[in-house]
Amino acid sequence: MAEKKKGFFGRLFGGRKKEEKAAEDVANEAAKRAEAQARVDTEMAAKMAAINAAALKAARENDLREAGIEPESEDTSAIEEEERKRAEEQARRDVEAAKKLAEEKRAKELEAKRLAQEQAAFKKAESERLEREAKQAAQLEDKLKAEEAKRKREEEARIKAAADSKEKERLKLEAEAAEKAAKENAEIERQAAREEAERLAELERRKEEAIREAARQAEEEAKARAVKEAEDARIAAELEAKRAEEQVTGDSAYSTQPVKAKEVKEREGGFLSRITRGLSKSTSQMSKSMAEMFTKRKLDDEALEDLEDLLIAADLGVGPASKVSQKLAKDRFDKQVTDTEIKIALADVISEILTPLEKPMTLTGAKPEIILFVGVNGSGKTTTLGKMAKKYADQGKKILIVAGDTFRAAADAQLKIWGERAGAPVMSAQKDGADAAGLVYDAIERAKSENYDLLMIDTAGRLQNRTELMDELAKIVRIIKKHDETAPHHSILVLDATVGQNALVQTEAFAKTAGVTGLVMTKLDGTAKGGVLVALSDKFGLPIHAIGIGERIEDLENFSAPVFAAALSGVAAELEV
Repeated sequence: MAEKKKGFFGRLFGGRKKEEKAAEDVANEAAKRAEAQARVDTEMAAKMAAINAAALKAARENDLREAGIEPESEDTSAIEEEERKRAEEQARRDVEAAKKLAEEKRAKELEAKRLAQEQAAFKKAESERLEREAKQAAQLEDKLKAEEAKRKREEEARIKAAADSKEKERLKLEAEAAEKAAKENAEIERQAAREEAERLAELERRKEEAIREAARQAEEEAKARAVKEAEDARIAAELEAKRAEEQVTGDSAYSTQPVKAKEVKEREGGFLSRITRGLSKSTSQMSKSMAEMFTKRKLDDEALEDLEDLLIAADLGVGPASKVSQKLAKDRFDKQVTDTEIKIALADVISEILTPLEKPMTLTGAKPEIILFVGVNGSGKTTTLGKMAKKYADQGKKILIVAGDTFRAAADAQLKIWGERAGAPVMSAQKDGADAAGLVYDAIERAKSENYDLLMIDTAGRLQNRTELMDELAKIVRIIKKHDETAPHHSILVLDATVGQNALVQTEAFAKTAGVTGLVMTKLDGTAKGGVLVALSDKFGLPIHAIGIGERIEDLENFSAPVFAAALSGVAAELEV
């Protein structure tokens, strides 16, 4: 059977025991050699004594012979005896000296043996001490490892407890923030509902007034028609004959227009239907008045003047109204004209004015690209900003929103809701009424350092006749230009279509203060004054980026001049019949 392999300590201390045994064997061997040497020395002393005695005897006998004395004489024997004694004494002294030397050597060997034993004992004690210390070191190391493991477990437990506590606190804060946002949102919705109810009530009142006015006019016109029935019958027969002739010859200047409008409808699809419904309030009264005004009537100077008055009353402005009457007078003067022909001419003029201004907003590539939203309170700035932020976020843009309306907490809350929808952070002031320009400055610094693509800035709603408020807006523009002389890259004026001709005054004021680069017209679905966009475009020639015809995100549409013209003129509504 193979010898069992020794461990580290076995090899260490087992080797030292062998060394001790070897030292002891050496000492014993030295003692044995000393004893043997002592015996040899004793024998040598005896031999030397005998040799000395023999040498002395031979010398003495030689001396005696030379003196003539025989060695066997009595005197010689006495001398030999004396010499023998001296030899023996000398031998005894030599033996004693040898014994003494042997004893000294023995003593030295014993001392060497003792020293070897002591050294062996010391080595053994040292090895035992080292073994104990090694064991203690191993125990201490195990203890330290155990303590370190315990410390790590306690630290991990503490960190986990802290993380759990922090997570609970975060969830609590989120819950509180969500609850607060829900309350603020509910309040915003209640306020919006109240405002909408008031707006609808006002619209209803105006509608009733318009209905009463229309009824009055209808009554007066009915009386006038009663007087002129005979004449109307004659004119109707004549017009029927002319209309039949035009259908045969294709002489009508507007015979191709319905086809063009139909093509527009087919091209734009659902958007045309939505904008037609949205502008129904703007077109219904105008269409009704046209139908009543031009039933069995020639297009004379009086009719053209009435048409211009009707279009101006619909907020289209003097210039567009005059262009429509001129376009009709060129080919249809002194001829019977239908309301459909007038609508087509109106659509042509509206499209002619608006088409050059049909410019969806295009990003310049600047970084950050700064978009400033301006307008009076209630125009829809915040909602428009939120819808556009969601649109660009869906395109992969990194967006930072600034709640620059530091006077109205509801605007801040509304922006945060839109920011959550768009996945965009919202920077807002720490307290109401804070310096909006300072907030914008900090936002631009952050947008640069964190590499945002777009910086979208909401501003406080300002009445154009409040000089101090418009000065604050001008200060914001100056702060922006300190960072980038070419900024803001877009300054969008958001207008409420329900304000009618007042939009002209707003546009003039904001264009002067904020350098407006484009328009967004909102609330076209809730007004009878949608024609004001034509008047605005005719006067200022500002690009039209988008129009709003509802509260949903998809209800903010890129502006299309042909579609808007077809819807506002009433042509699209007739095509759907």
